Amino acid sequence: MSETLQTSPATLLFVDDEPNILKSLKRLFRGPEFTILTAENGEEGLKVLSESAVDLIISDMRMPQMDGAEFLSRAAESWPDTVRILLTGYADMESTIAAVNKGKIYSYCSKPWEDNELKILVKNALEQKRLRDERQQLFAIIEQRNRELNELNEQLEHKVQLRTEQIRLSLQKIDLAHNELKKQFANTVKTFARIIEMRPGIKSGHSKYIAENARSIAQRLNMPDDDVKDILYAGLLLQIGKISLPDDLLKQPLTAMSTAGKKRFLNHGQEGWNLLSGIDQLKNAAELIRYQYENFDGSGEPHGLRGGQIPLGSRILAVVRDYISSLDGFINGSVLNTDNAKKRLLAKKGSLYDPEAVDQFLALLAESESADERPVIEISWTQLQPGMEAVEIIHNGMLYLKDQILSLGQIEKILEMRRHSKDLILRVRV
Repeated sequence: MSETLQTSPATLLFVDDEPNILKSLKRLFRGPEFTILTAENGEEGLKVLSESAVDLIISDMRMPQMDGAEFLSRAAESWPDTVRILLTGYADMESTIAAVNKGKIYSYCSKPWEDNELKILVKNALEQKRLRDERQQLFAIIEQRNRELNELNEQLEHKVQLRTEQIRLSLQKIDLAHNELKKQFANTVKTFARIIEMRPGIKSGHSKYIAENARSIAQRLNMPDDDVKDILYAGLLLQIGKISLPDDLLKQPLTAMSTAGKKRFLNHGQEGWNLLSGIDQLKNAAELIRYQYENFDGSGEPHGLRGGQIPLGSRILAVVRDYISSLDGFINGSVLNTDNAKKRLLAKKGSLYDPEAVDQFLALLAESESADERPVIEISWTQLQPGMEAVEIIHNGMLYLKDQILSLGQIEKILEMRRHSKDLILRVRV
């Protein structure tokens, strides 16, 4: 996601009939991170909005001809994505409340304002707008891919209707095309997973590790192929709901979060369901993502389901998710080695985790044990940090580094290589 973020300055529009107020606001927000536009009345402000893309408006309440409430209400109708803030005096509180409802105003600030408070208010408003834009962008990508797949499917059906006299050949072509569609959709889901993990604070490589191991457990339990596929897709998109969470929350271990912060974090499963449940091919996977924080003993979120009430796929995903999260210190703030991470799973059998899922996962790990049991994950270039243990780095199909602790200089060389070619595979050990 980070490659597509808006990097240009945020455009602010100040609307006030007092020149001194406009000058004060321009001084307060002077700097390279902002582009400042001004208007001395509502009509002029609407004209500026029609000519320039504006991220945030700060408007005075009391202005001749058109007051701030009417101006912001008209701005909301034509430019709903622009954040709106109202400047108002204490005597205008009743009209301010009406303006908040009518103009869909993000917030208001009393005059005279305190400089630092107003700057913080603007910063938070722009950050929320950025997160909302990111979410809309990713959802638009998902919808576009789904439309393309549906269009391809319709084209295939049309070809079948036109060639009924060649039934055998048509059936062969349909089978081949169907397999290709499934392959394309699987590749699209994997691409989404990589896009999600480019968001700062979301652990890169975890989704692929969770998805592949959860799929193996499902196969060991002889689950139907369609259920196995749903578990794979759910694992790849398990973290999609995190894209709306603030950076500071994503950086905290689970045990360090406040009660409100933890509740907001655990709700990312519901957010993931909201994003994906409208896509037919991902409807079942969305259900597994939604219930990933339900505990086997009924103490989890969001509905307190217990035992068999929880989808089996969700129970499997939770085991693998928390195992790798224990290794990187997210669960309790301290990094666990593989032995202690396994012991934690055993200690939580029957309370947090389905005992059968735990046993199958530990058996799977035992079968794949090597001299170093720590998982190897494939990460994005945005997640590279000095001190990481690179298992292998492959550039343009050629091995560049193997079994080395990365230094800052090596990372700079890797990023330089990426600028010249996108064919870069980074595998590191957790």
